[in-house]
Amino acid sequence: MNSTTILPLFGEDTEQTEAEIQPTPAALGMAAAAARLVAYRDAHDGEQRALLVVDCPFCDHQHVHPAGRAVAPRVCPRLSRCVGRPTGVYYFPAVTR
Repeated sequence: MNSTTILPLFGEDTEQTEAEIQPTPAALGMAAAAARLVAYRDAHDGEQRALLVVDCPFCDHQHVHPAGRAVAPRVCPRLSRCVGRPTGVYYFPAVTR
């Protein structure tokens, strides 16, 4: 008879829930972010549309937001939550074209 012992791969199994393992994220608050308008042609209807590309102050990545038609883009001040750091909220009060 052959005896086999199964050993845990990453240490002992501790039966902790995922909420217990992950630390509570620190509140990052609100910060201003630089944003610029980028125009593109929609492949479906051929109309010029616009995107707001935002330099996120929390995760050092760029976030993209729809801005409507390129002839009249929606560039009003907006708030948004960082996807990478969900406790951080950024706003972009001014947009460059």
